[in-house]
Formats: sequence, structure tokens, C-alpha cells
Amino acid sequence: MTKSHILKITASCLALFGIALTVQARPEYLRQFAADPLSKAELRNKCSVCHVNPAGGGARNEFGKAFVAAGFQITADLRKRFPDNFNSGTVAQSDKPQVNFVSDSEAVVEINGKRYAINTREKTVSELAVAPTAEKGPEKTVATLAPAKTEPEPPANVYRQVDVRLINLPTAIPLPKGSLWMDFTHRFPFGEPTDKAGLFGLDSIAYPSFGVLYGVTDRIHVGAYRSPGGVERPIQLFAGASLLDEQKGDPLSVQARVGLEGRDNFQRNFTTSFEFTFARSITRHAQLYVVPTVSVGDRPIGIGSEQNYPGETAMALGVGAAVNIRPTVALMAEANMRLNEDARYLNLGNGIHRPAFGFAIQKSSVSRRHSFTLTFSNSPGTTMSQRSMTRGLFGVDDGMQGLTIGFNLSRRIF
Repeated sequence: MTKSHILKITASCLALFGIALTVQARPEYLRQFAADPLSKAELRNKCSVCHVNPAGGGARNEFGKAFVAAGFQITADLRKRFPDNFNSGTVAQSDKPQVNFVSDSEAVVEINGKRYAINTREKTVSELAVAPTAEKGPEKTVATLAPAKTEPEPPANVYRQVDVRLINLPTAIPLPKGSLWMDFTHRFPFGEPTDKAGLFGLDSIAYPSFGVLYGVTDRIHVGAYRSPGGVERPIQLFAGASLLDEQKGDPLSVQARVGLEGRDNFQRNFTTSFEFTFARSITRHAQLYVVPTVSVGDRPIGIGSEQNYPGETAMALGVGAAVNIRPTVALMAEANMRLNEDARYLNLGNGIHRPAFGFAIQKSSVSRRHSFTLTFSNSPGTTMSQRSMTRGLFGVDDGMQGLTIGFNLSRRIF
């Protein structure tokens, strides 16, 4: 990859960043304001809620500035400071039925003068308390809005990750009890990012992998993950525990995980991996990661999966960082180096001479339940043991000129 190729890749990333900025300029934050159950109905489609210009865009008014300072979240403090934009804790009865969507799974509905909280996830309906007003007139009542059952807001200085992985490294994101997550990765390890005719490498051989994670409790999760034949068809089963969580007031997030992966669809060449993920926020705009991993029974990719091979004990140390450049756009980088020479397999292909490293740009939804990450990496593997391996095992360049395109999709299903 020449300098001109690197410049082309940089230009492509800047173009994608520009697209992301354009998406951010759209009224997604107005929808967030409108979703608040106490926001005034007559303001829910008004760009002037946040902007000086009634048409939207440009300079922000005082509420818009405070909304930015609050991390683009509607908080109790915002409601208190700007009472003209919100109803109080009571809402007068109206002949017209009203529906306030509190979250993806919750809504408050008014029917025949009574208000009901509906939770589609838990499949429950509960009537909200109704109290008489002090005003004259027997027909007037007010419905006291009970607080919506939502996940607690993290501290203002904590970075909010949206994916279970950075590029390949884990992020220590907390998985709430009962939540189900989808983890989909796609790598094109033989593509050329500057090949326009080949759609920047997307026309080349693809290595798609798919997995799911489930929160057993707020601290314990389990999961399963499978990769394709190009990396020996491993199936990985794992369990993890959240030991510390910044979002609950701890000084950093620490997650421990153990995984068992077997190649050829869990039939042979088994590897047991142990890892810790340490994550520390640098204000709410950035987070740093350190991930040590030990894999017992490790084997290189590219050797085939039809028979058993002797394994090594591989030790790897990964580091990474994520930086928000917009509230829902982040830049990411990581490197993952094998520490012991025996696990670099220098007699196979070109061996592993460099860290498995990569760069990425991520776009998440406003709800922070879905994200798309465009990646450039020199590693074809994404399981716990394989993510520290590079393209060098295939006999090709694993340096800066060996970066290839890929993407990650993450979705919290419920």
C-alpha cells in the first residue's frame, strides 16, 4: 500500500465522517425531547426548543446549550431549570386520548380519564394514581405520573459504550439482567481498501461471524459465537462477570471472562481462554482499555480443522481507545500483541511479527441500542484466542499496508 493509497483511505474515512456529521445535524435530539413524558406536547415538533432559529440549525438557545452540557440527555435538572418546556408532575385530563412513549418498551396511555403504564417487554399494564385537583369543578382530575421504569442514568463523567467490542477487543459494557445482544462481525482479510472496482475490498472473500450474549443477572452474562471456515469454523462458548462498573460509581470497569472454543464446529482443537477487560473513562468523551488474555491449547489459523494439532499457551496484551467526536459518532483504535514467541508461529506463513491492530469509526443510534462500526484491521480472527493473530499467518503483509476493510454490527434486541 503506497502513500497515495493511505491518503485515499484517509479521505474515505473523512468522507464517512462528513456523512455522520450530516446525520447528526438532523432532528434526532428533538425526537429525544418529544419522547420525554413530561415534555410539552405543543413543543415536540419545534426546532426552537434548542435553537435560536425556529427552523433549526445554527446557534443554540439557553436550553440547547444546557442540553449539550447534560450529555444530550433529558434530566431532572433540565426540567427544573426550564419549566416552560415541561409539564409539572401532573397532567390535566383531556377528552382526547394521549400516548407518551417513555422508551422503546414503555408508554403512558390515557383512556377514559385514566392513565396506564404499559410495558411491552414485561407484558404488564398498571394504572397510575389519580388525585383530585384543588380547582373548582367536579369533573377535573389530574393524573400523577409515576416515574418510568428505566435504567439509571450513568454519572455525567462516564463514557457510554454501545457495543460489546471495540474493534476486536471487548469493551466491558454492562449487560443488564434479561437483555439479549447480537454481535455480528464481517472481515475481508484479502481485500484491497483502495480497489474501487472491487468495492474497496468488499468484493473479496468474506469472513462473517455471528454471536449472541445474554445478561443472566446485572453482573453475570453468557454467550455463544461462531466464525467461518476461513479461520477453521470455531464455535466459542463463554461466560463473564462484571466485577466493577463505572456506571455504578466504581473508579473503573473490570470484566472477567472465560471462553471455550472448539474448531470444526466444536469437534476438535479446543482452546480455553481467560481474559480481563479494564476500562477507564477519560471524561464522558473517551475511554481507554487494557485487555490481557491467556489462551491454553491455542493453535494458529490456516492449518485446517480436519485433525487434532498440539496446542500452545498464548499470552496476549491488548490496548485500545474510543473517543466521541459527536454524541453518537466515535473514533476507535486498538492493538493486541502476542507476548510469547512460541505463540507467534513464525514457521507458518510469515508468522505473527506485529500486533493485531486496527482503526474504526462507529455510528450509534440515539437510543444507544444499535451501532455500526466500519473497521480497518490486519486481523482476520475475532474470537478470544484468534483476535491477536494477524494476516501474516496467511503469508501476506500484516503491517500498515495489510490493513483490510470490515465492519461490526451490534444490536440490543431487548
